[in-house]
Amino acid sequence: MAEQSQFSRLPKKQLVFFAEKLVDEDFPIGNPYTDDFDSAYSTLQDVSNYFSIKAVQEDVEFFAKFLEINDEIIAELFANNKEQMKNRLLIEQLEIPVAKNYNLDYDVDGSCTYTEYFSQEFNSYDEDWVRDSAEQQRSDGSWDIYDGRERSPTDYENFDVNDHHYGDVYEVDETTTESILDCLVIENTSEIVNSLDRKTLLELRRIIDSKLRLL
Repeated sequence: MAEQSQFSRLPKKQLVFFAEKLVDEDFPIGNPYTDDFDSAYSTLQDVSNYFSIKAVQEDVEFFAKFLEINDEIIAELFANNKEQMKNRLLIEQLEIPVAKNYNLDYDVDGSCTYTEYFSQEFNSYDEDWVRDSAEQQRSDGSWDIYDGRERSPTDYENFDVNDHHYGDVYEVDETTTESILDCLVIENTSEIVNSLDRKTLLELRRIIDSKLRLL
C-alpha cells in the first residue's frame, strides 16, 4: 500500500483553506515538476507553517493533484469574492487524491573495465595440461567461459556513465506482491517444520489450534 500524504487525513474544510493560500501564491495546478518544483515546495512549507504543520516534498504532489482534480469545485468556491467558501455541500464534493505505487523501468549505459572471477572443474591427467584443455574446449564450443561458477564479486574500474533512459511506468500489482510474500512465508515455514522433532511439532500444533480458535 502506497504511503499517503499527511494532508490526506485532514478535514476537507481545512484543505480548502490550504488551497486558498496556495492558489493566492500561484502554486502549480497539475504536474509540479514541469515548473519550479523548489519554489512550489517552499510555498507549501510557508503555508504549512501558518497552520503549524511541517510539509515534506511528497506533500507538493498531493496538493498539485488536489487542485487539479478539484479544479471546477475550487473555482466555484472562490468565485464572487469566495462567497461559497463555507458551502458544506460543495466542500463535501471535493475528491481526495490517492497515491499509488508505480514501477519505473529505466536503463543506464556506459563503459568500464571489469574483471570477473570464475572457477571450473576439469578432468585431466596432468595439472600442467588443464589450461590448454580449457582453451581447446572453449575453441571447439564444448565449454563456455561463463559455464563456471562465480567465486567472488566482479571488479569494475574506470566506470564512465554515458546517459540514462526512462522506460515504461506501470502500477504495482499489490495483490501479486502479497501473494509472493505469502508463498515465501509458507515455503520457509515448511522447511522449518520439516526440521522439528515430534515433541516440538505437538507443542506447535497446540499453539496453532489455540490461535485458530480466536479467529
